[in-house]
Amino acid sequence: MAAHAAGAPTPRRHVVKSNGVGLAAYEWPGGGPAVIAIHGLTSNHTAWYPIADVLAGRHRLIAHDLRGRGDSEKPDKGYSLAEHSADLLGLLDHFGLERAIVMGHSLGAHIGVHFASHHGDRVAKLVLVDGGLDVRAEVFDSIAPSVNRLGVEFPSVEMFLAIVQTLPMFAGRWNDHLARHFTYDVEPGPGGGVRSKVARHSIEEEVTNLQRTRLWAWHHRIAAPTLLLRAPDGLLTADDCLMTQEEAEAMAHAIPDCRLVVVPGTNHYTILLGDHPLVRRELAAFLAP
Repeated sequence: MAAHAAGAPTPRRHVVKSNGVGLAAYEWPGGGPAVIAIHGLTSNHTAWYPIADVLAGRHRLIAHDLRGRGDSEKPDKGYSLAEHSADLLGLLDHFGLERAIVMGHSLGAHIGVHFASHHGDRVAKLVLVDGGLDVRAEVFDSIAPSVNRLGVEFPSVEMFLAIVQTLPMFAGRWNDHLARHFTYDVEPGPGGGVRSKVARHSIEEEVTNLQRTRLWAWHHRIAAPTLLLRAPDGLLTADDCLMTQEEAEAMAHAIPDCRLVVVPGTNHYTILLGDHPLVRRELAAFLAP
């Protein structure tokens, strides 16, 4: 399942001041309705390169580094779904978008649920990729490797990538999309090595707020047509998936106009960073005018 980084066009970089925070945003040109894409908890905008390939210029695609991540500013406080939604509102205004197709992965899907239920007039369609529901306590154990790398300095990019490749969720699944994603994730550290650009304090506050949030209360308020993609494979074990089939079905039932698609052979990361043909087909069909 190798992906080829050369296949994705080079996006134009913007720095957008939104909700008081400077956000690094990246724009792929396209002719159709705009898609604004929101990445996951400790991720960055490069997670959306595979989708840029899928869209192939049929849609304008805008993806940003969330506050506290990537090359966006990292304020001391303000890491909640409400703040991210306010950031997203500012991005839409900056790019002159009255309405957009909102697409989110993991935490980005949570933000999509919040945004679509509070600013429904700005959302034409909604795509939720393995997220958007209240997360079980044990899931935070499964994402621990992503969080534990924050603040840790590695001797080199090469050594960092070699360590990441050994994690259970990437065994036999490593590809060029993942390599690009994790290469962008790091910056020079004070000791001469590299460390993640993600601010640890942002994730700590984010997780605390997520544990207090009840997304199920918003699902029935989503008016936009919705596509929900679920990854059935586990992360640290064979079955510690982020979203169980029962949870996905309940969520799809609660959202008034929602299609649930299970993508076999994918986990929480590779459903987006894995070039699965079913994802490509379902997205193309759903996004068609």
